[in-house]
Amino acid sequence: MSTITTRQAKGSPLTNTEVDNNFTNLNTDKLELVVNGTTSSATITPASTDTQYNVTALATNATIAAPSGSPVNGQKVIIRIKDDGTSRTLSWNAIYRALGVTIPTATTISKTLYVGIVYHAVDVKWDVIAVAEEA
Repeated sequence: MSTITTRQAKGSPLTNTEVDNNFTNLNTDKLELVVNGTTSSATITPASTDTQYNVTALATNATIAAPSGSPVNGQKVIIRIKDDGTSRTLSWNAIYRALGVTIPTATTISKTLYVGIVYHAVDVKWDVIAVAEEA
């Protein structure tokens, strides 16, 4: 979270440097969408910095590995998977746990699958909180 200096908190007008620092801090902390992915892989490894990780034509059974990187509490990633016209088995690393949903164990032929995950720092788990599949 950025530190922003305000006139009210400071009690006097901001200097040019303080105004410039405010803009720099806001630009540094802005939300940026990071979308990565692969066509197909036996091991799917999203990054904890991804907003969304897409698998566009899964051509093999796959294991969804723990996201790489150093996640922070509450960090969210969406994993989107579509097979290549053949149903594929999905295995999930033990770092994933289901909360109110069932973690999918296979794709449905040619249907897009979304899995929403949130990092829980205290339990060191990626909580699967949403699963949706194309009708």
